[in-house]
Amino acid sequence: MDSTRELFPLGIAVGQAHCNRIVERQELSTNTRNGVHTWIWARRRIGKTSLIEQVLRDIEPGVVTTRLDLLVIHDARDFQSRLQSGVELLGARLAPRRSSSTAKLARAFAAWRPEFSFGVMGMNLKLAAPVRSGEGVAEMLLALDAAAASYRRRAVLVLDEFQQLANLQGGQSRSLEGAIRHAAEQANNVTFVFAGSQKHLLASMFENEDRPLYRICRKMTLDRIEAGDYRTFLDGAGRARWTQRISRTAVDRILTLTSRHPHYVNALCGSLWRADTPPDTDAVDAIWARLVEEESGLVSARVARLAASQRALLRAIAVSEEGVPHPTSHGFLAPLRLPVSTGVRARDALEREDLIQREADDRWRLVDPAMAACLRRL
Repeated sequence: MDSTRELFPLGIAVGQAHCNRIVERQELSTNTRNGVHTWIWARRRIGKTSLIEQVLRDIEPGVVTTRLDLLVIHDARDFQSRLQSGVELLGARLAPRRSSSTAKLARAFAAWRPEFSFGVMGMNLKLAAPVRSGEGVAEMLLALDAAAASYRRRAVLVLDEFQQLANLQGGQSRSLEGAIRHAAEQANNVTFVFAGSQKHLLASMFENEDRPLYRICRKMTLDRIEAGDYRTFLDGAGRARWTQRISRTAVDRILTLTSRHPHYVNALCGSLWRADTPPDTDAVDAIWARLVEEESGLVSARVARLAASQRALLRAIAVSEEGVPHPTSHGFLAPLRLPVSTGVRARDALEREDLIQREADDRWRLVDPAMAACLRRL
């Protein structure tokens, strides 16, 4: 393991930094290789993009891949522009690296007046832009499928933060969803992966029978990494750094404070692994306190935007480190001076905003462990 920064990145974790996810990696790899379209939901910073990027590495170079981040798209034209750039990239990658032949691509994309150029990185493909936004989306994706078929190769197109399609200005989201469904149903050599972090929007798109993408995909839900998998990973990381394992109590303290949230595990361990000696629980607590303090400004800003009833319920749940089994019961809400009906609305809003979650033990806790720690101090 080359460095702490590579082992505990705050961004995408692949290669030696990718912890476990063996089952999920195998499932997604199998789906993409076999043309099984998939939609993936995971909360932000849980490792969705890391999983996808690792799988794309796993299946290359035999499969050509690209991932498009749709987080900041605002209208249909912006979406189509990003989609076209992904199609151009995949199309160029389909051709053999040392081949200057463009005949197959030219035939597949004839309706888009393709232009080809060659540089140090290989072939570049440029397609003509549509006259009107939303025009020809299905046809362009099917042209990519035809190109992949002509080279007898598989292409994988990942549309990350796909739920943003539902929020487009101009009301064209349904027609675009319909175009994508048409292409996905007809494609034989292109696999689509749709990923996102807003569960209610994605579920509506793929599980509502009135929506175009209903039941077009297999579903994957990404949960937090299991404690046992993290212990194995951190044991190996300790041996690589100090030629010895760190204590079980220190590892358990790391996992307790971070609630096994991948972003915070990496943030905490990234600091701990820079020390000359393995950490004890006091060192873990000290670094965690510093991280919580660094997060306090962001936490305050987000909590301040909530309605008063939501703030009250959020803090009350945060204070209970063991979680709350019935946050909308009269007994829990009475000290907050909230009626049950208001508590139910507040809970639903906090869950929709991905601030709280009901976990496997049927107790409600905050999603963000640093936010919970900040609120306990107030």
